[in-house]
Amino acid sequence: MSERQQLLVVLKKYLPVGTEDYAADLLLQHRIHLYIKKPRATKYGDYRPPMPGENHRISVNKDLNPYAFLITFLHEVAHLLNFEKHRGRVFPHGQEWKLFFKEVSLPVFQQSVLPADVHVSLNQYLGNPKASSCSSPQLVRTLRKYDADTTWVLVEEVPYNTPFSTKDGRTFIKGERMRTRYRCVEEASGKVFLVPGLMNCRLKI
Repeated sequence: MSERQQLLVVLKKYLPVGTEDYAADLLLQHRIHLYIKKPRATKYGDYRPPMPGENHRISVNKDLNPYAFLITFLHEVAHLLNFEKHRGRVFPHGQEWKLFFKEVSLPVFQQSVLPADVHVSLNQYLGNPKASSCSSPQLVRTLRKYDADTTWVLVEEVPYNTPFSTKDGRTFIKGERMRTRYRCVEEASGKVFLVPGLMNCRLKI
């Protein structure tokens, strides 16, 4: 089995049907080592430049639904392209990165493989993409419709003074809203943390 065929076997488990060939092309063309990671509460994925003699490294959380996985992967590929051209001389999420993100996302739109609501939300998000796709309320709420596990809710949906647990196993009591975050007390330590309203969590019963 060729390297491409091996990649496609893996990619088909995580990506929307019809996008795996494009993802494989990107991985092979740019010599990317893709790591499928266990769920992380603070990020969906990341990009690391190559050490001498090594490949670029991109990681994506394994628990993401196919559309969230794809968007996160493209987000990180845009970081790679930005690094290759500018070598850290520009802001990580500046205009240069935004242009690369739009560029690398264009073939997905041309393939017409996204559901209509994801297509619209992603297109609007790409008008001015932020550092994280989870900072876009509309995109997050649209992508959640395609989660296989429906037991998760958003922190913003949790009633006040109600305990909830995050994906890393920590438990908090939800407090007052502070713009896009909530003042929450961690049960184990009693410390106050500002928790994003768009973070996934489970109600504690």
